[in-house]
Amino acid sequence: MKLITKITSSFQHKCPQCLEGDMFIDRNPYHLKTMSKMYSHCPNCGLNFEPEPGYYYGAMYVSYAFTIAVSVAVFLFYWVLFSEFDTLTFIIANTVVLIFLAPYTFRTARAVWLNLFVKYDARLKKKSI
Repeated sequence: MKLITKITSSFQHKCPQCLEGDMFIDRNPYHLKTMSKMYSHCPNCGLNFEPEPGYYYGAMYVSYAFTIAVSVAVFLFYWVLFSEFDTLTFIIANTVVLIFLAPYTFRTARAVWLNLFVKYDARLKKKSI
């Protein structure tokens, strides 16, 4: 249950402590002007989303892991789908997919990074019901 709540919180960009408050002001990651705008605190439970300056630098490593995973998936999809492998076509396809997923990957990496250090508190969930 604990792992499922962390995964759910990360991919839905919800507060890892209460699982209800949004981390980002605009829920749509493809509104590029507000893509990186986060609440300073959870609107539901008050968790500080920026505990220290530069806190999210570590999220770059998570984003890198996502990029590698997506690139491997695109490679496997391309390799299975096409009988002849053309490196240039693969690079172009991979670049297009990575650019398209970049706003979502950015947000998800931040959510995963915060989830690594913040515990879920079931008592907060019960209070809001």
